Amino acid sequence: THHQQTSEENHRKRAATMDFINNGAELVKDAATYLQDNAWYIIILMVSGYYLKTNYVDPYLQDRQYRPETQRKSDYGADMKRVRLEQQELASERAIVAAKERKIKEEADKARRNKAALKPSQITEDGDRLGKASNNSFNPLQPGSGNSGAGGYKPAKRSVGRS
Repeated sequence: THHQQTSEENHRKRAATMDFINNGAELVKDAATYLQDNAWYIIILMVSGYYLKTNYVDPYLQDRQYRPETQRKSDYGADMKRVRLEQQELASERAIVAAKERKIKEEADKARRNKAALKPSQITEDGDRLGKASNNSFNPLQPGSGNSGAGGYKPAKRSVGRS
């Protein structure tokens, strides 16, 4: 009976070992099948990753890691100067546009105020002018204009040689 129990235990141990080996073999077989089905995708992914790492990630990390602190600060200062210059240019462009818009608005406002200041009798059918030179309107910059004929202004007569 004792010999029979030991034999059964050995048999169970062997069966468990064989199950473990079979499970491992199935796992290796499944992994090999997966690799065969997806080999090209895996290769392309690995090559792409290697390319990105060597050409982009490593140089960036090496550049950042091994630069002295003063150089990093000077790069920061140069970047800040560049950004400030770009901001100043943008602000200048906006100021020019705003000045043009303000000038147009001021001219329109001035025209509106001038029109509002005119008396109804001063407005002609042509708009807000005080009259035309053809209808003998008065112009203070042109002596003799207006309804008084030749005009009321006559320059003083000058004679040469009198003192």
